[in-house]
Amino acid sequence: MIKSYLLFSLLLGTTLLTGCAPPAPKASMETPLRVFETLASDAMQGRATGTAGSHKARQYLKSEIKALGVFDETRAQVFAFSPPSREGAQTIELEGTNLIGVINAEDNDTSPILIITAHYDHLGIRDGGVIYNGADDNASGSAALFAIAQSFAERPPKHDVALIWLDAEERGLSGARAFVAADPLVKGRPVFNLNLDMVSQNERELYFSGAYHYPVLKTLMEKAAKGTGLTLSFGHDRPEDGPDDWTHQSDHAAFHAVGIPFGYFGVEDHPNYHRATDTYDTIPQKFYASSVQTLVNAAHILDTYLDTVAKPAAPEADEPTPQIETE
Repeated sequence: MIKSYLLFSLLLGTTLLTGCAPPAPKASMETPLRVFETLASDAMQGRATGTAGSHKARQYLKSEIKALGVFDETRAQVFAFSPPSREGAQTIELEGTNLIGVINAEDNDTSPILIITAHYDHLGIRDGGVIYNGADDNASGSAALFAIAQSFAERPPKHDVALIWLDAEERGLSGARAFVAADPLVKGRPVFNLNLDMVSQNERELYFSGAYHYPVLKTLMEKAAKGTGLTLSFGHDRPEDGPDDWTHQSDHAAFHAVGIPFGYFGVEDHPNYHRATDTYDTIPQKFYASSVQTLVNAAHILDTYLDTVAKPAAPEADEPTPQIETE
C-alpha cells in the first residue's frame, strides 16, 4: 500500500503543478473568532465532559451550527463510556455528546466521505476552582470548523462532508471511539479523516502529521499551505519518534485504528498546554488566521482528491459498539 501511495505522489505532484485543483474560498474569520472567544471564556467553565460547562458549550455550539444554515443534516450522538482510571480507582461511567453536521453531495451516499473533526471538551475546573479554558486546546479547532463549513457553503463539495465536534477527547479519545464504532457514516464506504487539535498557539509554524503513513498527503498539504503566510512542517508521525509520535495522541487515532486514513493539523506543545494560562488573549491572531486559511485550503483539496486518499474501515478492526443514542 505504501508503494502505491508513493507512486501516486509522483503522479499527483505533476497534476498539481498544472493547477487542476481550483483555489479554496478565502476564509471568513468573523464567526470562527466569535466562537473561539466564547468557547474559551470563563462562562464555559473549561468544558469538561459531563459538567454544566460542557452542556453550556454544547448548547452554544448547537445554536451557532444552526445559524450557519450550511448543513443538510445535523444531529447529536450521545454515548456512555468509562474513562481510563488509575489502578485501584473506582470505575465511573460518564455521558458524552458528539455534534454532527453533514453536507450531502449528489452521490447516493456511496462514494467517499470526508470527515473533519475537532474536540470541544477540555479539562474543566481544577486546583480548587481554577478554570482551564482550553483556548488552543481545543476551542481553536472547534472554531475553525465553522470557517470550513462556511467555505463549503460558498463552494459546495464534490463529495459528502461531515464536520464533527467531538466530546471526551481528554477522556481517552472516547467521543471519537464511539463515533467510529457506531456511526453509519463510516460503515461500508471510503473515508478520510482530517483532525484539527491545537491549531492557534504559535507565531509561524503549523504541523501536519500523517504523511509518514500516507506519503501522498505531503504534496497535497504543501499546496494547502502555499501563500498562507505560515510555515507548514511535517512529522510527529513515525514510530521512532516515541512520545513525540502524535499518531495515537488525538481523535484521529480512533480512525487510524480501523484502517481509515487520516491527516492531523496541530502545533507543538507550548508553555500554556494543559495549563490555566491557555486563554484566548494569548492567541496570536495573525497566525490563527493563516492557520484557518490553511485548514480551509486543505479541506477543499482533500475533497478534490478524495477518491484517491479515502479508504473504507477494515471490517476485522471493528471495535465493540458502545451505548449510543441520538438526540
